[in-house]
Amino acid sequence: MPLLKDYFTRYGRGAIIALAVIVCAGFLVRAWVVVNPLADPGDDALAYRALAEALYKDGTFGYGPDSPNGPEFKTPSDWSPGAPLIYAGAYYLTGGVRDGVARGVEALFGTAAILLAFLLTARLLGPPRPGSGWRAATPPLAAATLVAIYPPFIHSTGALMSEPPALFTLPASVLAFIWADRRMAEARAGDRSLWASVWPWLLPGLGFGLTALIRPEYLSVCAAFTLFLLVRAWLKSGAGPALIASLLFVLASLVPIVPWTIHNYHELNRVVPLSTGSGKALFTGTYYPGDGEYQQVKAELFFQQTGKRLDPDSAELEAVDPVPLFTRVANDYKAEHNLPDLDRDDALGRLGKENLKEYFGDHPLGYVGMTFRKMGRMWSSGVGDAMSSTPGRLVQILLVLAGLAGLMRLAWSRRWEAIAVGLPIATVTAVAAITLAPARRNEILMMLILPLAAVALDALLNRRPEAAGEASRPETNT
Repeated sequence: MPLLKDYFTRYGRGAIIALAVIVCAGFLVRAWVVVNPLADPGDDALAYRALAEALYKDGTFGYGPDSPNGPEFKTPSDWSPGAPLIYAGAYYLTGGVRDGVARGVEALFGTAAILLAFLLTARLLGPPRPGSGWRAATPPLAAATLVAIYPPFIHSTGALMSEPPALFTLPASVLAFIWADRRMAEARAGDRSLWASVWPWLLPGLGFGLTALIRPEYLSVCAAFTLFLLVRAWLKSGAGPALIASLLFVLASLVPIVPWTIHNYHELNRVVPLSTGSGKALFTGTYYPGDGEYQQVKAELFFQQTGKRLDPDSAELEAVDPVPLFTRVANDYKAEHNLPDLDRDDALGRLGKENLKEYFGDHPLGYVGMTFRKMGRMWSSGVGDAMSSTPGRLVQILLVLAGLAGLMRLAWSRRWEAIAVGLPIATVTAVAAITLAPARRNEILMMLILPLAAVALDALLNRRPEAAGEASRPETNT
């Protein structure tokens, strides 16, 4: 990746000073929510906090029944381990459990993400046309500004969530992937050793592995990028380098994952790569009577089991513990099929597969409509009150549409980077289409959408033919 001095040359001192101001402003906003956290962070945030505390105090992932430090944590494996491990590490470094310290770590990740948005946008656009000045610097600075002020990013910093660390690791991994591809091409052109052309793939592999450790749905992204790397490297460098590069990528991605898989095997007596809960997500996302939406499914199950109807958005339903509802569904399935030893999550997963077969078979158009509604809910709002309001939803939709326009612009100019940036978006969206699709699913992906929106802005600012030609300079390695 270009050094900082290259950006001074490319955009000028004024643009770099403006970037520094944006980064500082983004940090100050995040520091404010570190000191003034959310009054009601939600159940997931409380769970991540409890898990991080247990790691620090007990050295275990969730308090056990005999722990003197806290209440028993019944289903710790349902939560992804990455964020609690990071926050527990901060507790170790500072010598105590302090929520402000963990939120401070979130703020640092979020601040670094602002810089990454600038770098990713600059990389996607390529070197600017000589003499373009501020017009060339505006899109990368716009991407940095959007990341600095995007309300869900700030909202999540006010609670101990899993998303803030991944806001850094995902774009860093994509940038590392693009960098590794360029290094491989340079090594091939310079007739360097095989090792010189393949070792850079260790970095993006490790980055995507860390992202999966934080959010398990990104395991599918690791798999998608492995296939993408294999095909691209095969076409560019031949079978041997492609296979070796792909192997190194996979091995690096497994470095953060395998230790936790071993931990889960010891605790659960079965192979679980990162976390359980996929069965519940599949059951919920395929439950046609509840439109595949968690609160509606919860309301439907509560009505079936109690005969009382509660509004999905009501405080009464929010206060209902969902665990017994889903446990009863799983137990009924196990009793019906005489499978008393079947794990709860496995039972819900089997029910999810039956839901897909039954409801899609009986109501194909309705089920497809449900899937599109899920995708609409996922992408049309964001976490927190700001992006859940009507004006916020409008802004969110406009940002997503701008991001798609930027992606199409990259694809139109035949840049393979369009695939590298679009692949996580498409993969996670596909996972959400099958399982749950809450607004939280889009939060990490917005770290790619916002730079893409800045690419669309560049198309408006630099519409002259010579500017378009300049965008296809050799640095893009198409």
